[in-house]
Amino acid sequence: MKAIEIMETVLGKEFMEGWHGMVDCCHAGNPECEVQKIGVCFAATPEVLRQAAAWGAQLLITHEPTYYTHLNEFKPSLLTNQKKELVESTGITIYRYHNSMHFRDEDMVSRVFLERMNWKGTFDGQLKFTLDTPLSPAQVIKDICSGLGLPCLRAIGRDDGIVRKIALFLGARDESVYEPFFTDDTDLAICGEICEWQFGEPVREAAQFGMQKTMLLLGHVQSEKFAMETFAKEIDGKFANIPVQYFDCGDLFTYKR
Repeated sequence: MKAIEIMETVLGKEFMEGWHGMVDCCHAGNPECEVQKIGVCFAATPEVLRQAAAWGAQLLITHEPTYYTHLNEFKPSLLTNQKKELVESTGITIYRYHNSMHFRDEDMVSRVFLERMNWKGTFDGQLKFTLDTPLSPAQVIKDICSGLGLPCLRAIGRDDGIVRKIALFLGARDESVYEPFFTDDTDLAICGEICEWQFGEPVREAAQFGMQKTMLLLGHVQSEKFAMETFAKEIDGKFANIPVQYFDCGDLFTYKR
């Protein structure tokens, strides 16, 4: 089966056309190549590329771009030139699976996150989740660390009180999605990465004014990579005789003291 045929099944033709197709597209290699093995990752780091090549993948499906810009524009530099050489040496065809995960009736990243939390409540399909039974911010933190296997996360604002309405800002979201959090009745925001002074500082100050506002920061990689791991499991067996393997890029950060 060809790489392009696999991706048409995964993405859907509507997401391979127009603006979405500028993001969810072939980033390297030959879309017409025959695929015997599929690799899946959050980011096609050098280590991931080497592992996928050693395993024998012809197709690597990644969530984030290969060359550090959203539209994956290749800009020659010491780093990007070296990475391009590595990509070409592996012979792997790379496709991105990003917009098709987020911009549907239901955001897959948010959905899989909530599945791992096992909370009972109402999800609007995109950014808002309302708990049936309120939790404390401390319990939300424990649930996230347990559900995602994280050793810790960063918190801003209130660590007491109760949480009923949660905003899901996983990954890196457009600035406009944060603004309602400061003015509506949402109690807690779960974020990947943010601009700290622009969106973190208001949460701290709102808490100091006595408002029920808390923001939890997981980091971009740690807030989304689990969705790609789930995606790999979901498509394994979908394409006859083509095994699927997830390659973990690890956390972006190391923690030192």
